[in-house]
Amino acid sequence: MRKEIIVPAVAVIGGGVGFALRRWGLDTGFEPDTGLPIPGAPATMALIALSAVMVVVLALLCWSGKTAFSGYGQAFQAKGNTLYATAGVLSGFLLLGAGVLLAAEPLMGGGLVYTRLITAVLALVAGGCVVLTVRDNFRGESEGKYSFKLLMPAYAFCVWLIAAYQVRAGDPVRLDYVYELFTIITGLLGLYGAASFSFERGRTFLTALFSMLGVYFSLVTLADGHQLADLLLYAFTILYLLTNTVTLLHNAARPELPAQGEHDTEGSSDA
Repeated sequence: MRKEIIVPAVAVIGGGVGFALRRWGLDTGFEPDTGLPIPGAPATMALIALSAVMVVVLALLCWSGKTAFSGYGQAFQAKGNTLYATAGVLSGFLLLGAGVLLAAEPLMGGGLVYTRLITAVLALVAGGCVVLTVRDNFRGESEGKYSFKLLMPAYAFCVWLIAAYQVRAGDPVRLDYVYELFTIITGLLGLYGAASFSFERGRTFLTALFSMLGVYFSLVTLADGHQLADLLLYAFTILYLLTNTVTLLHNAARPELPAQGEHDTEGSSDA
């Protein structure tokens, strides 16, 4: 079974269905006068049920027993893979674009929100780190142990989570923003999972699962109204996590492949 194809396809198809349900829910699941959610609204309940099913299905699909990797270089090797390089570099530029737009918000009359400004700075640094990481993987060069570049996207998502909640904290209707928070949390865990292979803590199962949930929830929350900067962040989440997961699952099915550019043992990773 080609998990590197099936698992991302399930996440994307499920996300597409979730997007449609979310749009339906936004149109019919809230009282028009007060904006409060209608208890038991069919669209709302259907999306909750779909999300629960997606967690279970993706967990079953991502589970594969144990897969031992010698480190990040072996888990995410993509030497000479032009499709990987194209998708990865594009995702890096999406993150850079999001950083530029976030930094420009005060100049465009959006008001100064310090957490979003910090997110902008981290997104710019992380975007550059993503491009360099993809370049190294494409060339077959090792990231080595304790790579700072791998952690930067996760750091950016940590602050983005704080900024998103800060903006929404005054909204008493959690259904207005819960899928947005689910997106950032699962995306953060997926990015952290990828970086953990450089820190001798890599787990294929958890990294793939949270990455695909990040893709699913990103597609769902696209149905909500977002600023362009946030849309670019969601686009980065979808493209980069898909690229990472396809590469990881492809390599997990071929654990006998040597780590590109790595000659030291960085510990084994459990699925």
